[in-house]
Amino acid sequence: MAYQDIPVISTIPADDLQYTAIPTRSLPARIDRISFNKAVTAGVDSEWGEVVGSIAAGMTINQTGGNLVITAGTTARSETIIRSTRAYEGGIRLRAQSTLSQRVANNNFFVELVDVIGDLLVYTIVNATTIDVTFPVGHGFTTANNVGQSMIIGNFVGTGTFLSSRNVIVSVTGDIVRFTVAGFAAGTGTCSAFGYNYYQLQYQGTVATNVNFDTQRRGYNSGVNTATIQTTASPGHMAIVTGNDVIATLSDQLIASATTIQQIVRANRSVNVPDDFPLRTQIRISNGSTAPTATTWTIGLVSIANYANQDVVIQDIRPMGIASAIPVEILRSPTIVVSGTVTANLGTGALAAGTNIVGDIGMVYRGTTLVGTSSVTNLNSPAAPTVQSIKATAGKLLAVYVVNSNAAARFLKVFNVVAPTLGTTAAILDIAIPPNSVAPVYISLEGGIGFATAITVAITGARGTIDNTSITLNDVTGFIAFA
Repeated sequence: MAYQDIPVISTIPADDLQYTAIPTRSLPARIDRISFNKAVTAGVDSEWGEVVGSIAAGMTINQTGGNLVITAGTTARSETIIRSTRAYEGGIRLRAQSTLSQRVANNNFFVELVDVIGDLLVYTIVNATTIDVTFPVGHGFTTANNVGQSMIIGNFVGTGTFLSSRNVIVSVTGDIVRFTVAGFAAGTGTCSAFGYNYYQLQYQGTVATNVNFDTQRRGYNSGVNTATIQTTASPGHMAIVTGNDVIATLSDQLIASATTIQQIVRANRSVNVPDDFPLRTQIRISNGSTAPTATTWTIGLVSIANYANQDVVIQDIRPMGIASAIPVEILRSPTIVVSGTVTANLGTGALAAGTNIVGDIGMVYRGTTLVGTSSVTNLNSPAAPTVQSIKATAGKLLAVYVVNSNAAARFLKVFNVVAPTLGTTAAILDIAIPPNSVAPVYISLEGGIGFATAITVAITGARGTIDNTSITLNDVTGFIAFA
């Protein structure tokens, strides 16, 4: 895509200087979505990538059924590299859909973004711990500046004993760069040097819910983090690596369909993030020093979004009306920390019920549990005063409605105990009910009265908090509302 130059304001009247501005342009993200839709045997679609060198002994690579299908084989130290023809620099988002038929020792499956120093570089294995690699002319590495930095040396073709690995530079003499290695044996041949800068996912080991995540910039990495992920067993998972403005994150989700957003952040890096170097997508299969059992790696999709950073500062906003606001949409399913110990998930999680009040917004009647509506109990007085339990635990008295049909006044006693003894236990409320149904008693208690132990009532024939005078059956009827 071609872009025209941004126009330059060359002449500005002096009295207009306060209104001038720098024009900006928003560039759309460049997205390469590799879906392996072409059927290719013993290779990959040349429109997006290539096998570096050749397919290693015991391995197979085919594009079939809309997938890239790789078999790692059972040959120790075999390695095959597939690399994109296009490089990406700046903000990136890499997505890779992976399914592994099994997870066993000595299998290493990499999805990475790397810079490439060179391929078909001549190597000489000096001894078990030292290898010399001839770098391309003009490589720019020196002993003074690069000793102690690391990169990956792999894709060996030749004699000796070797193994693809991240190795430290110990010296630079002209075009000869010497690295420290382990467990090698003398020999010569060619190799590839890459990953001086990288984002890297490595599926290794026997746990189907683990992946190693790391980033490296100019030879210094952040340190491998073994992240817990969704299972790589069928139907597999989607790994999502984002690098932007010195921050890198790893997220993932299951491939299976769901009704909620599934993406979960698994790890992050805030140093040694190579978001300022051109990097190529690389799919790499590397067997360990011991022959593994045969594993099939099915990659359903690789997508790389590349976008330019653009910082925007909004000083002020002029709404279109007094009710206008900036809309905010939560695109993922984050965990929002409400307090030091309480978390609420906006996606699939739930806030556990408890006695603590969270937010406490609006007119909601509560007892000791978060109940948003009141309960009601009917009252019908017996002849002999009898205790009636309204609530056997702590709660709130919200309203009372009672009417007395007898010619004499009656009295509603309210207790803050579970089982009061009438005539002995003192009521905390003694409510008079007029005679002859002249006027019902209706009491609405705004917000309620709290009872710490229980809400219990009785109806008697005389005034007094410990009165126990008998009455006539059904003298008093009505209801009590409580929470």
